[in-house]
Amino acid sequence: MTEVDILKNLYDNVKKGEKCALVTLVESVGATPRKSGAIMGVTKDKTIGTIGGGMAEYKAIELSRECIEKGENKTFEFDLTQDGNKTIGMTCGGRIKGFIKFLKPSERIIIVGAGHVGKKLYGLLKESSFETVILDDREDSENIENIIVGDFENLLENLPENSESYYVVVTKGHKSDLIAVKKILKKQFRYLGVIGSRKKVQEMRDNLIKDGYEIPEDRFFSPIGLNLSDGTPYEIAVDILSEILSVKNEKEKIIHMKDR
Repeated sequence: MTEVDILKNLYDNVKKGEKCALVTLVESVGATPRKSGAIMGVTKDKTIGTIGGGMAEYKAIELSRECIEKGENKTFEFDLTQDGNKTIGMTCGGRIKGFIKFLKPSERIIIVGAGHVGKKLYGLLKESSFETVILDDREDSENIENIIVGDFENLLENLPENSESYYVVVTKGHKSDLIAVKKILKKQFRYLGVIGSRKKVQEMRDNLIKDGYEIPEDRFFSPIGLNLSDGTPYEIAVDILSEILSVKNEKEKIIHMKDR
């Protein structure tokens, strides 16, 4: 397998919404199975290519899967001499250093509903780095740029999986909100926000629990958004985006810049 094949395979996996890792040998001294520049791809359940095999590669794969789980990069170094790292158990006579690069899908915001708030949020995101998808079930929404119109259940069913997804449910009513949420709860996501009053949200939670759904409290945000706005659609959209950014950037507590 060539380096291009390895990189293309990783690219295809990431485009499908899967987290991966790219392992690169950055230094090779003495007798080693592969030389500096050798690469290998790692996913949660397979490897692509090789950096030389043996216990060193096995340990690099273990470290790579830890990086995938934690979402971080990592360096490693293995001594392959007789007096080197006893946990490796290889005696090629050399030493390798490597770097593990964590690769994740593009962060994606899916706006379910193209009413006043949905359209304002979509407008805010136009210049962002997020991949943005907006869905609606009303035919008269087709004049919105790049909107996908159809039945919410089918649209969400056919949406490609992406573990870096942020779902915003702002449909025209409680019934369609619930349909969308039930479908989303079966998918991969980092954030699911649903608009509504506390009474409406409690009714939704009760319905979900009655129907056997588990609510991931660390990823389910409803009522949606931070408490910053004056209640207008634009400022509610800012509330929602602010909350998404706080999750994306792992800001457990909102701090004013002046108070840092």
